[in-house]
Amino acid sequence: MPSAMHTDPPSASKARLIREFLRLTGIQRKIDEGGFFDHICMPGGPVFAALPQGTLYGDAFEKARNAVRTAYEPHRQVWQAEYDDHVNWEFEEAELEEIVAFLGSAAGQHYAEGMWRMNAYTSTNTEHLVEQIVRDACALAPHSSQG
Repeated sequence: MPSAMHTDPPSASKARLIREFLRLTGIQRKIDEGGFFDHICMPGGPVFAALPQGTLYGDAFEKARNAVRTAYEPHRQVWQAEYDDHVNWEFEEAELEEIVAFLGSAAGQHYAEGMWRMNAYTSTNTEHLVEQIVRDACALAPHSSQG
């Protein structure tokens, strides 16, 4: 189904559906908490690496996460507006009503949780293959010629 491609501001009822859609999909939580940046808080990430020497490993992720949340907060509204605008652009109000009804149901919640688990487990179980693919791709990539 093609995008609805709405550029006009949503009605009040559609705006409520947009926020409920974002809440039910877990996107609103990421917007509220800056969850888009969790990967840079992990060991090896730039914020984790910027912590003072001697930071206890167990505290390091939380300290990095707090720093990212503080840096993100002045920009949070940009993410909110981007998602609000895109959901408005993407879906008709009637579609959102159906999607929100499904996601709010027991089956819809199981779907959302099951998709999260499926993606998390698949990513973990294929991590070694991603590393191998990167190594293989680097070996296959054309090398610059010297001279």
